Amino acid sequence: MSDDYKPRFSFEISLEQKNRADRVLTNYGLRKAIFNHILDDVLNLIEEHGGMVVGVLMSGQCKPRDILPTMKEAETAAEKAKGVTNGQP
Repeated sequence: MSDDYKPRFSFEISLEQKNRADRVLTNYGLRKAIFNHILDDVLNLIEEHGGMVVGVLMSGQCKPRDILPTMKEAETAAEKAKGVTNGQP
């Protein structure tokens, strides 16, 4: 294997997803920074709990932020910051 080899994790997305990602993830390296954390969370859950996690994730019955601690923390922090900027406690 060459020293220049960089492993990739890729999958097909919809055109709508691509357009949304292009619009909101504009800074270089932002996609990698965000999705590396999400991938680590998913892999940790699967290693800890096995196929049950895969089933729950694939069922579509809940949102990733309901399952992945990192995403829930990001949502909570964003809601707190939004409350502060809106003058709420």
